[in-house]
Amino acid sequence: MKRLIFLAIVLAGCSTMMPLQRSGLITAFHLIEDQEYAEARDYIEKMVEDEEAAGWPRTWHARGLLYQNAYREGKERNNSNLYEMIDRQLFVVYESYEKALSLDAGSRIRNQLAPRYVLLANDLQAMGQQSFDEGTYDEALEAFETVAKIRQGQLLNLDTDTTLLYNMAMAAINGGKREKAIQYLHRLDQYRYGTNVSHLLSEAYLQQGDTLKASNVLQDGIAKYEEDEDLVLLLANTQYEMGLVREALLMLENKSEVHPSNHELPYTRGLILQKEGKYEEAIMAYWESLELEPDKPIIYAHIATCFYNIGIEIEEQARTINRSAQVQEKRERSTAALESASLWLNKALELETRDPEALAIIQELSALLDITERVDSLNEKPIENDDPNEGSDTQ
Repeated sequence: MKRLIFLAIVLAGCSTMMPLQRSGLITAFHLIEDQEYAEARDYIEKMVEDEEAAGWPRTWHARGLLYQNAYREGKERNNSNLYEMIDRQLFVVYESYEKALSLDAGSRIRNQLAPRYVLLANDLQAMGQQSFDEGTYDEALEAFETVAKIRQGQLLNLDTDTTLLYNMAMAAINGGKREKAIQYLHRLDQYRYGTNVSHLLSEAYLQQGDTLKASNVLQDGIAKYEEDEDLVLLLANTQYEMGLVREALLMLENKSEVHPSNHELPYTRGLILQKEGKYEEAIMAYWESLELEPDKPIIYAHIATCFYNIGIEIEEQARTINRSAQVQEKRERSTAALESASLWLNKALELETRDPEALAIIQELSALLDITERVDSLNEKPIENDDPNEGSDTQ
């Protein structure tokens, strides 16, 4: 009999506690509605810690609603006490709503949560953009990823937002999360988001040291985006770095037939040939480029460099020859090449270049040819240098 009495007491205790807990939940909702957020937090956080109340979906619904409303009002009033009521406030809102949904067996609060999720996604998007602008890329990435979860979750089930996916990729890139960046960029590539995705994806693979995947990405991009010239140039550079010099040159030559008005294609071919020490072939490629773009001082500077290098090579050959007639012939050829270098250098100078890369080559080559007076006059003018890391690529 005593056992039965004890059981009755326990059951009676449960029956009295439950109404009190539900009453507290009702009070919390009223406090949220009245914007008494601090008092509502006291009620709700105690219920979250209570084992039984923590099993109610409405408890987590109230918790999410509290911190979401406080955040939105705090932002509107510029009151950090409200939008920083709890650490990672918007993420707490999301976690609370997700918990509520997972406990809502009867799906009674789904319709109430749907518009709250939309507002939450908007706030997280704004927070992610602000974090990105401030350089806190990890927080930006988490915010954007949470927006994606909301959009594609069971409640909203929206289509993929490619702009959001791009933001996620950029946050991952800037935050050093290369694997995630590659994952998001591949998804964007499936949506044909644009040539910039192919560029970024190839760069990500190059940073991993995987030149083969970088090359494959660029080749796919060229096929996908109608022989895009920028991707062609990137592929040529990648192939050159891989040691596929012949392949890079052949591709550039073939693509010049597809894009006959693009001066960058023969110009890039000239750069590769120059780096390979094939100066006469490089000069021919540069001439092709000049026919399309005659006002580029950098092209004249590279042609001058090639002639200079030809002259120096001939001088070195002359030192190994004993017969005076051959030495004289070599010296004449060397002199002619160096004179050609001076001629093309003067043409570059006549363009009054403001190109920092071209000017760096001109300065270096002028010193070697002892043509400094006109270069010094150029130095008196300010240079608009967009990239201070760019310098001479004189071979």
